[in-house]
Amino acid sequence: MRVGNNCIILIAIVLLAVTAGAAAAQDTERGGELFVTYCAMCHGLDGRGRVGADLNEFPGIDAEAAIGQVILEGISGSSMPAFGTNRGGPLTAADAEDISAYLVGVLNGTGPIAPAPTYEAPEIPSLPDIDGNPSNGAVIFHENCAMCHGEESQGGIGKSLAKNWSGTQPEAYLADVISRGINGSVMPGWAQENGGPLTEPEVADVVAYTLSLEPTDSISETESEVAGPFNLTTSVIIFGLIGAVILLGLVLYYRRA
Repeated sequence: MRVGNNCIILIAIVLLAVTAGAAAAQDTERGGELFVTYCAMCHGLDGRGRVGADLNEFPGIDAEAAIGQVILEGISGSSMPAFGTNRGGPLTAADAEDISAYLVGVLNGTGPIAPAPTYEAPEIPSLPDIDGNPSNGAVIFHENCAMCHGEESQGGIGKSLAKNWSGTQPEAYLADVISRGINGSVMPGWAQENGGPLTEPEVADVVAYTLSLEPTDSISETESEVAGPFNLTTSVIIFGLIGAVILLGLVLYYRRA
């Protein structure tokens, strides 16, 4: 009987040690900092949700594992992108574990460990015929958009926005995408009328800021989207061969006639 009791005590000690070691391996303070950097824009500093879900209700028995999986892999068909490095995102498995531990064990709807980052925008001249204040838009962008589109709008999880925007009214297109999002993609609607946090003037400010960005390349979004599967040289060769075949067919037809 004594041996059995000793075994039970030993097993309990081992389990406590393993649990303590796992808890020690998770850095909740670092998880809070990562949460503010990558998650708070969508889920709010208190985790109560903005364009993202309320994080105070966790699914399943092992909440940390479930949250970590969602962070790394995203949710297909929703506005939750994959943040794992294996999916092109910025976060490692250890990062996801720290964020999960912070959410489950520390946040619980209270204030975050780390304060929201501050950003002071330079004075950006207003654009002709474009409503909105680009300087104010830069601040809103860095508070809400930079996590996906990059601090310099160079792209990341989201597309690069520093480009030539073709079309007759790019400001209308951008306002629509920012306000309503893109169905079936990870781009949510940010306008208050669509459940987001931004007012109509704030959307206009972000549009003005986006159009003020210096293009990083000469290829516009429309040009890159309509580009076909063949480059110019290949296309010329293919059309030349098609023309030759047509010409040969005509010659043979008229000889028989």
